[in-house]
Amino acid sequence: MFYLVLVMIVLAGGVITLVAVQNLSNTTQLEVLIWQAPALPAGLLILGAFILGALLLYLSSVGSAISDRKQIQKLRQRVKELEQQQAQQAQSPQPPQAPSATMPPQGPAGSGPGPIQMQPTAPIMQMPGMSGPLKN
Repeated sequence: MFYLVLVMIVLAGGVITLVAVQNLSNTTQLEVLIWQAPALPAGLLILGAFILGALLLYLSSVGSAISDRKQIQKLRQRVKELEQQQAQQAQSPQPPQAPSATMPPQGPAGSGPGPIQMQPTAPIMQMPGMSGPLKN
């Protein structure tokens, strides 16, 4: 992929250089709003515009790269923190707790003792045919 981009850049640069060299004899005066540039060869104006565009693209990509680098550093730090938490949890396992469902109180507000804790009452049944490993 890198070589494809490199070839494209070389081709674009070659085309711009060819156009600039062929237009060195034609002089053109550039006017922007009230500012007027001295009469310069059109090839130099084209080459200058190409170089200015490449410079602006480079500066914007440097700014983006700096921003990305800062974000990557923050994310790496977060990964380290999470790995440390996971290692601490693995070293001190907690006994498994039975799941409980909390139901909101029913009736008018403030009329009950609070949320009702529900515990599983029936034993967990296995699915038929899944009681053990498959037998031939």
